[in-house]
Amino acid sequence: MTSNAETRHQVFVSSTYLDLVEERRAVIQALLELDCIPAGMEMFPAADDDQWTLIREVIDLSDYYVVIVGGRYGSVSAAGISFTEMEYDYAVSKGIPVLGFVHGDPASIPAGRSELDPEAREKLDGFRSKVMQRMVKQFKSPDELASVVSRGLVRAMKTQPRPGWVRGDQAMTDTVRAEMAELRAALAEKERAELAHRAAESKIDESFEHGEDRIDLTFIVSQRVFNDVPQSVELDYSWDHLVALLGPFMIDEAPEPSLRAVLCQHATGRLTAEEEAWEELTRPSVAIADSSWGTVLVQLRALGIIDTGTKKRTVSDSAVYWKLTPAGDNYLIRLKAKKRVQ
Repeated sequence: MTSNAETRHQVFVSSTYLDLVEERRAVIQALLELDCIPAGMEMFPAADDDQWTLIREVIDLSDYYVVIVGGRYGSVSAAGISFTEMEYDYAVSKGIPVLGFVHGDPASIPAGRSELDPEAREKLDGFRSKVMQRMVKQFKSPDELASVVSRGLVRAMKTQPRPGWVRGDQAMTDTVRAEMAELRAALAEKERAELAHRAAESKIDESFEHGEDRIDLTFIVSQRVFNDVPQSVELDYSWDHLVALLGPFMIDEAPEPSLRAVLCQHATGRLTAEEEAWEELTRPSVAIADSSWGTVLVQLRALGIIDTGTKKRTVSDSAVYWKLTPAGDNYLIRLKAKKRVQ
């Protein structure tokens, strides 16, 4: 995508601070004159490990990286590496164009702006050698540094072009507008598809028996009145009745044995109430036949009313869990919810 908008490049300026105050000021002024966006330690008042994440984010957003090596190694991290060297290594690892600038006469740097500690000086020498392995420019004064930075950056922009930044209003080209329109249309189509999918999920499949359609369920009954010989008994239910009976337990996931027990308990009550002979029984044992229970599950799944549970269980829990689908939840609400009388 091309654009006629004015592009500005962000340049990260990395160096020690107290010994290079004037040099940094001259470099930042030079960057501003090139319509660049300077970024650097002025944004980070205290160099500590807590800010390293922020520093990396700013480097990631920069188009070019400028490192200035003077007479000091600078503040070090817990690992004993200066933040300037850490910034340099990170910029190199991210493939950001690096422009290195080292002092041309380190011996002339005043003692107050130089490392006096032998260990720190050794680390500084190592860092300077690392930077000089790449193409670098030397400087001896702030003005000279500003000049070589300007020339180096102009050349880098030609040989290593980077995306840069543009004002939001300038970035809105005809191409961008067309792309945004296409994205909006695609998003709207996706939203319509999702709404249609959710609407479909909220309705049962009425091509299968439901509502007041009825089914005969077989229960196995054991009790002394039958001389302990199990007897088969058929009870008819409507599908509405079954959903109203089992549905409330599946608003959250329910184990299959518990659902079978609910249906068997209801069947026991019906048998006790409908048959005079059952008045003589004490705690009759009623179990729904596996074939009938399987028919109930298949039909409720075919209607889109229930689905298997998805919650994680313990290894020892081998039960199958069932839950209402959105369509099943709507179905149950229509069956059980009571409307306010006006």
